[in-house]
Amino acid sequence: MDWIGIIEREGHALSAAARHDTTAAVPTCPGWDVDELLKHVSTTHRWAEKILRERLMDRGSFETPPHGGSLSWYEAGLEALVETMRGIDPATSVWTFGPDRTAAFWFRRQAHETAVHRVDAELATGAVTPIDPALAVDGIAESLEVFVPRTARNAAKAGGTLHLHTTDAEGEWLLRFGDGEVAVEIGHAKGDAAVRGPAGDLYLWMWGRGTGETLERFGDDELPERFLALTRV
Repeated sequence: MDWIGIIEREGHALSAAARHDTTAAVPTCPGWDVDELLKHVSTTHRWAEKILRERLMDRGSFETPPHGGSLSWYEAGLEALVETMRGIDPATSVWTFGPDRTAAFWFRRQAHETAVHRVDAELATGAVTPIDPALAVDGIAESLEVFVPRTARNAAKAGGTLHLHTTDAEGEWLLRFGDGEVAVEIGHAKGDAAVRGPAGDLYLWMWGRGTGETLERFGDDELPERFLALTRV
């Protein structure tokens, strides 16, 4: 997947949305306006860029956002991230917080970070454009590979099994909760509960964006929401 191209596309779309009104409240990030959203995304971009540029083997530190000019600061940070990514071999060893300990982790992570927050900016200032289905399927997989394991002890309390299924692109997973673990199996299977629908909508639902009204649900009505509540990071 063209991670750099995705970061550029989603990053510029976020910027375009933010230009409408940096004071608009972000409904999916309670307490934030678009200005705060820009600071958050750029801080994350700049953190990843520093890790890549300096080939850090520890988490490094975050850059302090400015008091004003958040949009220009964001745009400069996005440009620096893309430039640094173009100059590093994705196989380079660097610090990450996931199972992949190479620069490729940050290419993928920042693509999804930017895409989700682009949706936040559009929800605050205008119409939301769709998430590419292939990107969404990968984003669901990344969440299950990187974030669910970080909350596994808590997430296991959801109990039972949950099947996730994308309907406009190939993607199916079965999650088994129990004994302090969450086991993830790829492929079709019957669970105690199931959530299925367009990949973009399922992706955003897993990140707490949108109501999930376009998604079909089967079986245990409460299990999907328990899963989401227990895996918040």
